[in-house]
Amino acid sequence: MVAIMAKPVGQKAYDDLVVLAKSQATALGRLYDLYYERIFRFCMHRLFNRSTAEDVTSSVFLTVARTMREFKGATEQDFRSWIYTIAVNQTNAHIRKTMRRKRLMEDFVRGRRGDEQGSDEWFSLDWPTLYAAIGELKPEHQTILTLRFFENMDYDDIARIVDARPATIRVTLHRVLRRLQEVLRGDLDEQ
Repeated sequence: MVAIMAKPVGQKAYDDLVVLAKSQATALGRLYDLYYERIFRFCMHRLFNRSTAEDVTSSVFLTVARTMREFKGATEQDFRSWIYTIAVNQTNAHIRKTMRRKRLMEDFVRGRRGDEQGSDEWFSLDWPTLYAAIGELKPEHQTILTLRFFENMDYDDIARIVDARPATIRVTLHRVLRRLQEVLRGDLDEQ
């Protein structure tokens, strides 16, 4: 009987903590401590990569911190539903972004496959090889390639980010893609 009575008192304390977290950083910090491991574990189960799960978990808590004042709930259950909704949205967004990057790179590889006249080598290209090839490029070239193919930015946006002219970005990207092809061909020839 005592354990049953203790639970509502404890639940009331958690509900009060949620309400306080809307205006007090220390209360928000307590919620962080209470929920970090749960949200991280959820992200790990969805993303299968510790580093990525840590990044997404951090993003979840940054969103919570930024929007806590607007949170409409008043109970710990409301908060739990809200934070998991944010975690679901963040992990889904990460997965969509990752899949979009993979599709763009596959499209790039498929487009270059025509240069090989029916070669099956491009079909068997594995991602570690591709990422290693990208890693061999100069950092500024990696940036341009990433912004164009992974972030799907246009030449004007890339030019603003790297402080160059759009025409320069086009020429540089053309050269980078040729260099990437050479690196990939070298890797493929070695296999």
